[in-house]
Amino acid sequence: MDMLSDVTLTQDQHSLLGAIAHPWLDTGEWPLWANVQHRYDLRGQDADIILNSMPRVGIEGPFGASYGFVSHPRPRVGPGDRVRLTVAASLVLPQVKMMAGDPFVQALRHMIDLYTDRPITNELPTVHLRSTELASTHPSFKPWFVQVLPDLLSHEPAISTSGVNFPDGRWERDVTRSVMKYIGVDTVERYIEKTIEIVTANAAEITPAPVEMIEPQVSLPGRGPYVGLALLSDLEKAAQTSTWGLHKLIALCRELNENYATGNPYASAALIRAILDHIPPVFGHRDFKQVAAQHPFPIQRTDKAHAQRLAAFKDIAHDGLHRPISDAAGPTIGMDDLEPPARLNAILHELARLL
Repeated sequence: MDMLSDVTLTQDQHSLLGAIAHPWLDTGEWPLWANVQHRYDLRGQDADIILNSMPRVGIEGPFGASYGFVSHPRPRVGPGDRVRLTVAASLVLPQVKMMAGDPFVQALRHMIDLYTDRPITNELPTVHLRSTELASTHPSFKPWFVQVLPDLLSHEPAISTSGVNFPDGRWERDVTRSVMKYIGVDTVERYIEKTIEIVTANAAEITPAPVEMIEPQVSLPGRGPYVGLALLSDLEKAAQTSTWGLHKLIALCRELNENYATGNPYASAALIRAILDHIPPVFGHRDFKQVAAQHPFPIQRTDKAHAQRLAAFKDIAHDGLHRPISDAAGPTIGMDDLEPPARLNAILHELARLL
């Protein structure tokens, strides 16, 4: 297997990627590995074992001959190190794709334009990507993304770049000929595919043996979180100051994400129902049917429809929870029977707004 898009992850692997992504999406800072280890120690798990089980393309060796969802010091990560996600994590974490992967490809296309438009002189070409210029030419880029772009670039194995960070937060990076390998790349999926092609070729130059996926025994559907990571971050921030106790809600959302990613329909349905039963008091109502019928959503037509569909979905969850066993084959619940994640996310966004 030679494509990261073809691999599946275990629940623990997917959860670890989320644990690395969460603080980065929130603050732009990668988590200290000691803190990740501590979090997993409390669960009775070894974060180092999970990290080392992550699938990669290429060979263990030089930086440019290996690529996976994470980038970290090898052979062993120290407590003071920081483990980073690569752009490849966009394949399994939709929030990373939206906030970093998609704009990364736009920034790369901008770098290609800068390099191809450089003047032809008798001196070595010097082409620079500057944070101020990037922000002004791409106003859709969030300040967070402009801030983290240099770090992302430095851990992508097929792009060669160096530069300087200024005390006021501005930065400048050299644009080199390495970006020309990506001419015509217009999606994050194609970017990852092209990077794997380059890494595989680099690995083949180092060793004549066939290059295969360094893939442990893994399995998990390539399904992202049900509740968006940024939304979970908003709820955790609100929990610090809100008079409402949000810890159970946050725990339910995290368990829902894990069961949804693993493909557990009954547990997912039960957790969706538990969330819907838990949140009505924030909206000023006794139960979720009242929320769906009476709450004045800002986008009334769309969000009210989401709420009404979720209220009706409780019947499916009720069936899964309370239908007794019998001597005849009864109906079962599959992942396709769950409501699309966008519905619950819309309701939780409204809840976060109320908080």
